[in-house]
Amino acid sequence: MSGSRALIVHPRDGIDRITSALEAEGFDVTPVHTATEAVAKATAGTFDCLVSEYDLPGDDGIALLKALGDSEADLPTVLFTDSDPEEISRTAYELGADRVLHKNGSASVDRLVSDVTTVSSRRDDPGPPRDITGHEPSVDDIERAADEAPIGLSLCDPDLPDNPLVYVNDAWEEHTGYSPAEIMGRNPRFLQGPETDPETVDRLSTAIANEEEITVEIRNYKRDGTSFWNELTVAPVYDGDELVHYVGFQDDVTDRKTAERLADERAERLADERRALDRVLGRVNGLLSDVSRILVEGTDATEISREVCEEIAEEPGYLGGWIAEVSSGTGRLELTAASGVPVAEDLSIAVEDAPAEVRRAIDTDDVQHCSTGSCSGGPLAPETVDGRRLLVVPVTYGDRRYGLLGIYSSEEEALDRREQKVCESVGQMIANGLHSVETTRILTTDRVVELRVAVDDATFTLSRIADAVGDTVEHLGTTRLDDDGCELYLKTDVDDPEAGGDGDYLAAVQALPFVRSARTVSETDEDHTFAVTATDCPPFTRLAAHGGVVDEATAEPTGATLTIEAPPKQDVRSMLDVLRAEYEGIELRSRVERASRDRTVAEFASDVDEQLTERQRSALKTAELNGYFEWPRPVDGSEIAERMGITRQTFHQHLRAAERKLVGTYVDP
Repeated sequence: MSGSRALIVHPRDGIDRITSALEAEGFDVTPVHTATEAVAKATAGTFDCLVSEYDLPGDDGIALLKALGDSEADLPTVLFTDSDPEEISRTAYELGADRVLHKNGSASVDRLVSDVTTVSSRRDDPGPPRDITGHEPSVDDIERAADEAPIGLSLCDPDLPDNPLVYVNDAWEEHTGYSPAEIMGRNPRFLQGPETDPETVDRLSTAIANEEEITVEIRNYKRDGTSFWNELTVAPVYDGDELVHYVGFQDDVTDRKTAERLADERAERLADERRALDRVLGRVNGLLSDVSRILVEGTDATEISREVCEEIAEEPGYLGGWIAEVSSGTGRLELTAASGVPVAEDLSIAVEDAPAEVRRAIDTDDVQHCSTGSCSGGPLAPETVDGRRLLVVPVTYGDRRYGLLGIYSSEEEALDRREQKVCESVGQMIANGLHSVETTRILTTDRVVELRVAVDDATFTLSRIADAVGDTVEHLGTTRLDDDGCELYLKTDVDDPEAGGDGDYLAAVQALPFVRSARTVSETDEDHTFAVTATDCPPFTRLAAHGGVVDEATAEPTGATLTIEAPPKQDVRSMLDVLRAEYEGIELRSRVERASRDRTVAEFASDVDEQLTERQRSALKTAELNGYFEWPRPVDGSEIAERMGITRQTFHQHLRAAERKLVGTYVDP
């Protein structure tokens, strides 16, 4: 009723639903929560209707009606209640209420809106009544209106056993699919079925037995077996004091109920999403933060693993966890730390005895998970530790696998797909931390193990280059490139590389499928140094990830010999496995422990190399290898620029930038 003003008196809980329903019909709604506020508003303002809940904070609707009467506020009033309405209705009507409604499901809100609209119109001037003499409907008119009404209409006769149907209109037939011949003389409960709510049926039966009006929403079934939601109102019909019929009004509200169900499901999904996001934010603020602190402060890999497991065990929703690695010596899965679960820290099991998810994580380096009952069993399955779910996270840094992180949840909703991403980040953080600790140990150790390894494989990158050169090549260094390629600096003592004929080895190197370019860096009477830009690089970087540093490398066309330095406790087998993964004929020729060389220069070079661009590295190394920094200079900038394939000005720009970074790192490390 557009423009009408309604004063709503209701406790805070539940008022929004009534307010929204009235506003949807165009009412201007003013909400209050107590009888005192209502009387003050009603006497001070202008309203078309007052709508009040019977149960009010510290008062009730009857007291409100009395107060309104004392205030002489002439205001149409609608009262609604959960309580037995008979006594309340009699008193409320005596005090001037226009309507008293009994709350009866969602339908009561629709009826409330209808009644508020009706009583509000009392404020409007309807004008004088019209004369309808001669237009009164006949019995046939009324019967035709009943037959053609858009809602289902039925009559049951209480004088016959079991209150059978004696009349249904066309809409009733359309809603149910039954013809009058099939249902006359039967109680309409035959519309009930397996999903009909027994409590609703009991309420309906009780109201009929007590000759009371009732409105319910009940699941009924059509003739073809399909269900529908029926908004059913049943009321007694009297002739004087004699009960003569029960009238039933039936409305198919399946679409509305479906929409409500979908809205409820969507609201529930949104609530679940909010709870899940809250959990993830909690993990980010809690678990990630605590693990970061452990990794920053930690200096011992074993202690880091133990503290991480303890932190996981303290996280809400998580039961505990473990960290394990596959031994390169035995091939077994060996736990290095555990907390919160009855699993020994020194547990060692065959990989094939672990749950399939653990084995898949080892094979694929991808996160795996399973729930109680779906895991393949074994000593690490969630049911063996009273957990609900198991998440297995690979702990890897580049090509270096430090092990696996196992996390158990104590709650069914924990470790969902969002939390799995957080735990995957935890695994990466642990790997970075362990790598940092390992690198620090490598650089600060007083002693090293020197390994001499033979590579008896002609496909080794340096051997293929030696074959193209036609002589032995010595590895001087490797510079990584931004596109995952590398630039190899090599030395050979063959004749002039550009003399033509058999001596033109640069052209032969350039012809190799993995070589992008080859150029001379420097040359003397004794040897020649050249640079090769390649896409197939020796696995020296991957060796470094396992703690090994290539100190020397010499290659011939049939194979190569490497000298590798590593800390005394480093796993030598893992470094050999890196080489064996790519080449045949890997043989450890010797292993000697000796005092460590001073690593300060190596650390310094590494710091500088981190800052230089590809061009700056190339300019600096080419200048040094050609004697540019000697005096007198054997070459000038133009000659070096020509060998690099750039202009003299560009060469000097790259060189000066490299020198600034070199000096800056030295002065302020």
